[in-house]
Amino acid sequence: MRSLLAKTAEAASRGEFEPFKTSSIFDSTAQNPDWLGEEPQRLQQLMSA
Repeated sequence: MRSLLAKTAEAASRGEFEPFKTSSIFDSTAQNPDWLGEEPQRLQQLMSA
């Protein structure tokens, strides 16, 4: 097990083979932000300040 982890440590540290974790390519919500709806009024006020 240690040998296998040592061989994959460098690629794993960069997330090279995990684009579903390190990008928005597979994130359906990122591709459809309207699913989240409007921010509550309180947050809209904070963002405009």
